[in-house]
Amino acid sequence: MLEVINLNKRISDVFSLREITFTQTEGERLAIAGSSGSGKSTLLQLIAGLQSSDQGSVHFYGQRIKMPHEQLIPGHPGLAYLPQQCDLPHHYYVHELFSYANQWDTQLGKDLFSWCRIDHLMDRQHTQLSGGEQQRIALALLLIASPRWLLLDEPFSHLDTINKSILQQVLLEVTNRLSITCLLCSHHPEDIFTWADRLLVIRDGQIVADGKPEYLYRYPSDTYVAGLLGEYQLLSEQHAAAFHHESRELSVNMKRFVRPEMLRFSIQPVPNSLPGEILSTQFAGKGSYIRVKCGDTEYRIFAIGQQWTTGTKGYIHL
Repeated sequence: MLEVINLNKRISDVFSLREITFTQTEGERLAIAGSSGSGKSTLLQLIAGLQSSDQGSVHFYGQRIKMPHEQLIPGHPGLAYLPQQCDLPHHYYVHELFSYANQWDTQLGKDLFSWCRIDHLMDRQHTQLSGGEQQRIALALLLIASPRWLLLDEPFSHLDTINKSILQQVLLEVTNRLSITCLLCSHHPEDIFTWADRLLVIRDGQIVADGKPEYLYRYPSDTYVAGLLGEYQLLSEQHAAAFHHESRELSVNMKRFVRPEMLRFSIQPVPNSLPGEILSTQFAGKGSYIRVKCGDTEYRIFAIGQQWTTGTKGYIHL
């Protein structure tokens, strides 16, 4: 469906997007993750045809997407782009926006109002809408044109928990109902894990990882990928060898990175464990974080179920 070939774009004297190449299949939910300033938004705009690249090309179903200097109106048929900041026209009622799109009374329009959770907002003006409501209205206005491909730039970054959950449900519903393929960028791992089939990680303008979110989370290639996707600790070679059943070489190369929920603490010794003592506990909703001293190293463990107390001695294991 999408083919990005060797995209290069100089953004400043010290930063460029370099040799970006990847593909996306129809129906695949693809996410691009990276720290702030890594080039995510610029890459998305290059793909959408809203910026011109210095080198390379983007193809949508085999047709090259033209750059802004090649056509009067930037963009591409069948492609919709939702920016991070959705600026709806001011001084209009919501129903007027859809009237001007010639979709106020159509069945598709009425269905979209329901799917996007905005049917109760039709008689409100811009100043009476929350940020999440404005974003869902902007999304519905894009979907009116029946695009085949939807690009979203940090769609959840400015939303509270309630509106984020609503938008996630809306995206899943409308993309399934309308058979739309999505590509989004985000630097929040919790937004990616519940949505994406595949994840690209970008660092300093280059793709440094490509794979299933679960695999990249469990087996990050380096500290950048590990830190971008959540809290982690890097095991010493000695502890890595002690914690795993595999050979020492495999343990060191593949499982040096551990997440707080991957570690366990128990009173009784178990195979491949190390002795430790709880230094502190911290309530965290569905569980607790416990800080455990193990030799010269401290580990932060996310424990579910049992309530631990400071000073308890036991064993750390995977």
